[in-house]
Amino acid sequence: MLSIRAIILTLFLSAPVWAQVNAVWVIKDFEIAGGKLQGYVGTKVYPVSSEADVRALAGVVRREVKPARWVYEKGRGWVALQRRGYQMNVDEAVQLYRQAVQAGKSQFVIPVKTVEPRPSVVDWARRGVLDLIGEGVSNFWGSSRARVRNIYTGAAKLNGTWIPRGATFSFNKAVGPIDEDHGFLESLVIVGDATEKGVGGGICQVSTTTFRAAFFSGLPIAERHPHSYQLHYYRPLGLDATIYQPWRDLKFINDTPGDVLILTQIKGTRLYVRFFGTPDREVTWSGPAIKDRKPPLPPREIVDETMDPGTRKKVDWAAAGLTATITRHVKYADGRELNDVFTSVYRPWGDVYLVGPEPLKEVEPELSPEVPLPPVIGESAAQTGTAAQQ
Repeated sequence: MLSIRAIILTLFLSAPVWAQVNAVWVIKDFEIAGGKLQGYVGTKVYPVSSEADVRALAGVVRREVKPARWVYEKGRGWVALQRRGYQMNVDEAVQLYRQAVQAGKSQFVIPVKTVEPRPSVVDWARRGVLDLIGEGVSNFWGSSRARVRNIYTGAAKLNGTWIPRGATFSFNKAVGPIDEDHGFLESLVIVGDATEKGVGGGICQVSTTTFRAAFFSGLPIAERHPHSYQLHYYRPLGLDATIYQPWRDLKFINDTPGDVLILTQIKGTRLYVRFFGTPDREVTWSGPAIKDRKPPLPPREIVDETMDPGTRKKVDWAAAGLTATITRHVKYADGRELNDVFTSVYRPWGDVYLVGPEPLKEVEPELSPEVPLPPVIGESAAQTGTAAQQ
């Protein structure tokens, strides 16, 4: 038989519990600010007076996970933020509420399941991704729809690329094949001394902006080719980089203490390529120094069969030929200093227009005299004539 005390305890545990205590939700998270990984703790308090109140918290004590991202905050600079996901353990929370009431406690910590973001700022910090180390910017205003589409496609393929410490980055490898099967459209491309229609026109906007990010990060440039002539998309002069698979590539080396993460962004007609890693150097530069100027070439036209007959559209602008020289000075945290020079030789160029095909001329059909059909072998001429009329 159960004792009186055991019966009372059983009845107490099985009966509904009513007493007000505070349920405390403890939120722990991390961020990277000022080049350092930082943790912080926040709390939210919910007064509860019954088990029903505790169970109702399941819809409140819930937070969706959000992966790490870099944002610029006024006053703090570049900050890496994330959101850990949380979900309340309902049954365990009810038990803790009962225990708090029985023990006469004023509060209990809400039990939660934590979902870690992927990627997380902790992952980034472990790889040495602590701050912005360099940024490239370019403007593609005036681009055709196809060129804009190719810029978006190329930037998306580059976004999220990792460059391990000590590794050589290849733009062609990072972006992959530039063809229609991989999302690129036909647009204007530079082939030698000519502007022609080809798949992927505009991808050099992405390679140029990537080169600028590497340049301002102070990374050693292993391969870089300037364009054949000046393009208004790539001001200032001397900071462009063309690619032409598989012969021309953009390559540079990550010689920083950590891995480098490449992130891209498009705002309006501006493309941004940003390198995040471990800052260990300062970059200053001068130029461009200009010499060997040559006058622009006469304008020329390119027939575009997709345009309406008789239409005309300017797609390239006249530019003088010249040699532009950029000088970069890199000062490392350990006291080392490096000066390197980037020389770009641009040929003279003329205005380029796309024009629609010539309108088709209406031609009056020429009537030819009737020629009698030859007789069929084995039939009379009369039979042949009858068959022809039928």
